[in-house]
Amino acid sequence: MDTEELIKKCKAISLDGDKRGKITLRSKMKEKGEKILAGCLVGKVLLNREVKKESFKAALLPVWKTMKDVKIEELGENVFIFQFGSEADKRKIFARGPWHFDKALIVLTEPAGIGEITKQAFTHVSFWVQILNVPIMCMNKETIRELGEAIGRVEEVATDITGACFGKYIRLRISVDITKPLIKALYLKQTEDEDKMDRGEEEEGDDTTKEGGEEKEITMPVRYERLPDFCYVCGHVGHQYRECTNYKNQWRKEMAYGPWMKAPTITEQMKQNRRKENGRTNQGQTSKNYTTTGFQVNRGTRRQLME
Repeated sequence: MDTEELIKKCKAISLDGDKRGKITLRSKMKEKGEKILAGCLVGKVLLNREVKKESFKAALLPVWKTMKDVKIEELGENVFIFQFGSEADKRKIFARGPWHFDKALIVLTEPAGIGEITKQAFTHVSFWVQILNVPIMCMNKETIRELGEAIGRVEEVATDITGACFGKYIRLRISVDITKPLIKALYLKQTEDEDKMDRGEEEEGDDTTKEGGEEKEITMPVRYERLPDFCYVCGHVGHQYRECTNYKNQWRKEMAYGPWMKAPTITEQMKQNRRKENGRTNQGQTSKNYTTTGFQVNRGTRRQLME
């Protein structure tokens, strides 16, 4: 029986007028409790089977590489509490997420209220999100933030050292509501200037011109860094498509979502670029050696012919 069921049973059988077992949280108790809360995170693993604490710790702690020890205790229903030895470790782990266990998302959050376990909401996760095909006119911090708000609460907009946001894609750290389907694209529709509308003018080749009575939209695909396995049928994080109630044995290519929504992180992209550079370098050296060897063979052949 889980904690919520036990609470319901206790409330149901309480006797009127019985004041035994009632405690008031006094100031000294509160002060000590606040210190404990400040050093903790709570997390839930979105997996449809039970997560064993020892396996969870063995997988997670070597990856986290904290300066001080982290205590991990199970709270039930795949919910865990993490008590950190330092505030710096806690901030680092919280900021570098999201984290995964067995390809499933770990929803980390700071304890809300006084830390009542059944009141913790595991509904939002912060992702670094990439938005592609952004028009140059929109490549400024204010407009990018407005684009990101269509996905969730924007926490940070990535810029270069000059504060500019130009690039193949824009990056934002966004708190995403994982109780809803992931947003796979944004659709930008530009409103015409009032003067242009008054004159009834339309510029040739403009994306805001109307075709068949409908304005054209600019599609901006959305990708998520460190996105775990999710449902390609309904777009929810927390289960895979074969577990989805909407799965009707359709082909992967017929599903509305897919692995193309997963984006490599900056670190992963750097590693990929290094591998490509090393491959080109090795290929160039092989080609050079082949050419040199061929020249030597030719010279030796000529010498043999002369002899």
